[in-house]
Amino acid sequence: PRDGVPVAATDPLYILYTSGTTGQPKGVVRDNAGHIVALKWSMQNIYGAEPGDVYWAASDVGWVVGHSYIVYAPLFNGNTTVLYEGKPVGTPDPGAFWRVISEHKVKVLFTAPTAFRAIKKEDPSGEYLKQYDMSNFDCLYLAGERTDPDTLHWAEEKLGVPVIDHWWQTETGWSIAANCRGIEMLPVKEGSPSKAVPGWDLKVLDANGASAPPGEIGTLAVKLPLPPGSFPE
Repeated sequence: PRDGVPVAATDPLYILYTSGTTGQPKGVVRDNAGHIVALKWSMQNIYGAEPGDVYWAASDVGWVVGHSYIVYAPLFNGNTTVLYEGKPVGTPDPGAFWRVISEHKVKVLFTAPTAFRAIKKEDPSGEYLKQYDMSNFDCLYLAGERTDPDTLHWAEEKLGVPVIDHWWQTETGWSIAANCRGIEMLPVKEGSPSKAVPGWDLKVLDANGASAPPGEIGTLAVKLPLPPGSFPE
């Protein structure tokens, strides 16, 4: 074993490229200390995961969800993290996720709505779910795309646990808006990621760049200050 090498709080931790869905891919530079603080805070306050719990982000380490919530955040918080290679269906069946949750006593699952749409399509009545002990599982988090109401309600009905949609992106490294159940569980509202996470200043702007009144559709803007490395030159 080797001792860790001391680094400055502002030294780069990694460069991770955005998906390119909203423009040319950008290399996002993340720093050390601020990222550690945010991720550790999020595990208990957003995801409700206490040290010792088993946490599963069903993603890829090459994406920001995997980087933040397979590799770093669970380990900072003292959680067992699940690294899974496979699909939600066809590996070998629509019960793949339930098998992993049951075998590893997963408390919190974080995945994309597409995964649950695939499971629902293959097993709409939830027959495979009935084969597994899900007693340790207490919350599902969805992100990466819009969660349609049908998928939200199906997951709520079949799992019997809160299903929480939240919003963030590669540039931020962790959640911008979420239902922070570790602080106070808010009612789940279809199509809404709930409230801005502490530390983020969100505004809805009209076509002229002014704050839009409640109930009006506009552009969601993340105001300064932003974390280091969010939008590098």
